[in-house]
Amino acid sequence: MIKVYGKNGCNKCVALKNKLMADNVEFEYIEDLKTLMIVASKAKIMSAPVVEYNDKFYTMEQFLEVL
Repeated sequence: MIKVYGKNGCNKCVALKNKLMADNVEFEYIEDLKTLMIVASKAKIMSAPVVEYNDKFYTMEQFLEVL
């Protein structure tokens, strides 16, 4: 399962959600700033969105390469 951690007002978060929906990719979107900060800190990623896939964390750009 793909989990996307995003935040309100994030253009990259919206763009990634739209791409995944357009490609019919099943994912869970979590829009909670506190959760995003915890996940991003653990993953050492300092920009939203953060994507969790196969027990690894990715930036949007990294994830699109993997996808």
